[in-house]
Parts: sequence; structure tokens; C-alpha cells
Amino acid sequence: MKLKGLKTRAYNVFFHTHTVAGIVISFALFVIFYAGAFSLFRHDVARWENPNMRIETPESIDYDRAMAALESYYGDAFAPAELTTIRPPTEDSPFIKFYGAKYTDDSREETERFFSYIDANDNYKVTDAEEAKTTMSNTIYHLHYFRQIPVIGIYLSGLVAVFFLFATVTGIMIHWRNLVTKFYAFTVKGKWKQIWTNAHTVLGVIGIPFQVAYGITGAFYGLLTLLLIPSAFILFGGDTDAIVAVVRPDAALKVEADAPKVDHASLQSYHDQVTALYPEVPVSNVRMANHGREDGYVIFNLDDERTINGTGQVVYALNSGEELFHTPPSQNTYTQSVINVISKLHFATFGGLGLRIVYFILAMITCFMILSGVLLWQEARNNKRYTEKQKRFHHRVTKVYLAICLGLFPATALIFIANKVVPMELVGRTTIVNSVFFLGWLALIIAGLFWNNFRRLNLNYLSIGGLFSLLIPVANGVVTGDWFWSTLTNAQWYVASVDLFWLMTGVSAFLAVWMIQRSRTKSNIRVEKSQKLEKKDTALV
Repeated sequence: MKLKGLKTRAYNVFFHTHTVAGIVISFALFVIFYAGAFSLFRHDVARWENPNMRIETPESIDYDRAMAALESYYGDAFAPAELTTIRPPTEDSPFIKFYGAKYTDDSREETERFFSYIDANDNYKVTDAEEAKTTMSNTIYHLHYFRQIPVIGIYLSGLVAVFFLFATVTGIMIHWRNLVTKFYAFTVKGKWKQIWTNAHTVLGVIGIPFQVAYGITGAFYGLLTLLLIPSAFILFGGDTDAIVAVVRPDAALKVEADAPKVDHASLQSYHDQVTALYPEVPVSNVRMANHGREDGYVIFNLDDERTINGTGQVVYALNSGEELFHTPPSQNTYTQSVINVISKLHFATFGGLGLRIVYFILAMITCFMILSGVLLWQEARNNKRYTEKQKRFHHRVTKVYLAICLGLFPATALIFIANKVVPMELVGRTTIVNSVFFLGWLALIIAGLFWNNFRRLNLNYLSIGGLFSLLIPVANGVVTGDWFWSTLTNAQWYVASVDLFWLMTGVSAFLAVWMIQRSRTKSNIRVEKSQKLEKKDTALV
């Protein structure tokens, strides 16, 4: 089946722009998708990551007690006028999480944001995030939008997303004519150029909706600030607060830091009112400003994760109890609905665990598509049209790209191992674990630069990654005593699933190495037999 394709000139233009855009962003795009795939499960990994979280999730919490514990812990340093967010415990994360601000000096003019969590099962004990013993999941999450690069990291990730969207659209256009035919004609036989072409095309077709969605949503989040600046000046006279208020009406609420202190109704009573209104839709987070002050307010955000737009919001004035805003779930404005859909599509916060697994698989498929595109680019330039100097350049570029991309697999397994073998009591533990990850990744990249043969490079990274993967459940069992068979027996699903995932990954990696080597051996045998037959034929002649 053939569809109507582009004219020759248009095809050549789109083909070359697709190639250039793809090769420029390939290694950065691989990092985004690979780290992003693991970030989908950052909350699920929390119990495996931190043995202290292997506790029962409380069925309910006392918001007043939680807020009192927070104010007591930070004392006069707590800045109530700044927005404070409380996230209740969930099945995958049993701690209450706080996001707020505290004063940095005695003048009480400068503030900085803080993150802390509280254990409702341990008399509402507060722990500041700076004192947290592990941040492994957050490190991988931050990597997927380049937060480790100061200031410009998130903008770079947004630009990569824009180029990715462009490469996706141009890829569809240049393959449109034979899209269906190529999909069903996929084979792993023939020359390497044809194999990589088939893999790149077929995998690209499979992931088109996923890739377009992430191109749009990734560009939105990465470049949001830059997009808001011209809009604010053109539509709102430079008032950025006004444009934010269109999406979030509560952003228009203002409080005074020196407002009089008052005794208002409890947070728990407001929470009970909201849950009575919407018993089937859980409260995803509670946000407030000026708690304990005359002009304080509280926002209850609702989120039905079963739907893609099932969010709502109820806002109360803390002093009078007046209902300031009320948006029932699934009755958002058009602008709010668009933002909600973008958020849920990007973070896969609808559809539950099953959807996140599908997203993970599609992200891995996209990673393989990126690698096949790099190898296709190299194979297409390995011909007589290019000089030896150009070929050496193409070879070096491909080797660097493959080393960066493939080295991330064993490096990710390495941070899981480091998270277990570095003692929890060690001062500066998070810095050490993160250093093991980034320095280990750098060492793996440098090692890959000495492997000139692409086949050897792929096999070495698969072997190292497979070995590290198998060591992860061993490290967890030795350090914590929670071997995967015992966690399965005790219904500690989040702990057992991580160990089993890495166990299967390690076995799969070694199986892939064995199959590649076996295929190579069979190929060599066929070549030797063919050469012997040629010699016999020559002798007979």
C-alpha cells in the first residue's frame, strides 16, 4: 500500500532537515527519554530507596497537627505569607510532604524555599529535605530536564523538545508514501544500513502519538517562562501575575506578611467539608498562605486520576470560612483544561500504574529509535562519496554519541547500587551517591571512546549494565535483609518490584549479548563454508 508522497524537492529538503535536527539533539534526547522513563516511577521507588519508608501508609492524617508540627520545627524562621503546600501520604509514599518558605536573615525580608516531610506514624516527626539520607529518584528526575546545568538547563530541554517535535513531523512526511509498506516489511536481514533504516522507521511509527505528545508537552514545560514573557507584555501590559491568574484564579489572592494573628477554624474542618462534597475524588494537595493570620486562605486541590481532566479546586478564607473559589472536578475553563491535559499527559498522572508501564515501554522504544537513527546516519556516510577524513569524523561522532547514551544504562544501575552500599549514617551521603552516578557515567563514557568497534561497544555496555543490574537486588538483600522473595511474601510490592525489574533487566541484557554473539558466530561459519566451497570450485576448474 502506497500513499501520495512529497515532490522530489520537498522530499530532499525535509529529509536533510530531519537528519540534521535528529543528529544534533540525539544524545540529549536519549538522556531526556531514558531518565524520564525512570522518573515515571520515582514515587514508587521511594520505599526501595529508603528503608525508613517501608511502613504502613496512614489511612488518614490530622492537618492541624501536621501544620503545628511544621511551625514548631521551623519556629520563627517559618514564613507563613509564602505559599505552603501539603501533600498527603499515598500508597507509594507514606510520608506527608511539605513545600514552603523560611526566612534567611534576621531582617525577615529574604526567604528561600524548603522541602520537608513528616511521619504521621512517628508522632508527626518532621525531617528537613536537607537532612534527607537519599535523593536518588529526584536526581534521575532532575536529569530528565537537565536541572544539573545551572539556569539554562530547563531551557535546553525545552529547545530539544522543539527540535524533537520538528524531527518527528518531518520524519512522518518523508516516510509517508511508504509508511504502511515499510511497517509490514520490517526485517533484520540484509545490510546494516537497511536494518537500521527499518528499525528507525518502524519504531518511529509505533511511537508517533507518544512522541508528538512529549514533543509538545516537553517544549511547554521547558520554555514556559520564555513563552509567558511576550504574552504578558502583549496581553496584560507586562503583569505576569495577571496571566497566571487566568489559569489559576487563586493566584490573584494577596496576603500581607504583617497581617494580625487570629485563631481561625481548623484546617481539618475545611478538609472534612471538601471530602463531604466530593467523597469519590481525593484531595491531591492542600495549599495555603498566612496560616494563623487574618487574611489567610487555604486551597484544596482535587484530582481524579482515573480521568485526564478530573481536577477541581475549593478555596476558603481561613478566618471567615467564606468560600472564595469553587471549581468542581471536570468543570474547568478551557484554559485550565488545556493546562491539566498537558500536565497529565507529560507526567502520566492518569490511568494508574498500567499507563505508566505503557509510557515506560514507549520511552524505551523511543530510545532505541534514537540509537538506530544515529547508526543509520553513520552507515549512510560509510561510502565512497566521503573522504577518509570525513569517515573518521563520522565514526568519532557516532562513537561519542553511543558512549553517552549507552553508558547511561550501567550508570543508572550504579546509582541504585550506590544507594545501598553507601551507609545511611554517613555525612554528605546524598552528595557521595550522586557523585558515584555522574563520575561513574563519565568513566563509562571515556571507556567507550577506546572501543572503536561499534559491536564491541554495544556488547561491553550491555555486559556491564547487565552485571550491575544483577547486583542491585543482591545489594538490597545484603544491606537491608529484604530479599525479593521475602518482600513478595510480606506483600511489600514496591520493594519487590524494583528488585525483580533489575533482575529481569540483567538477565535480558546477558541474553541479548549471547544472542548477538551467537548470531555473529553463525555468520562467521557461513562465511567460512562459502569460502571453502569457492576454493573447491576453483580447484575443480
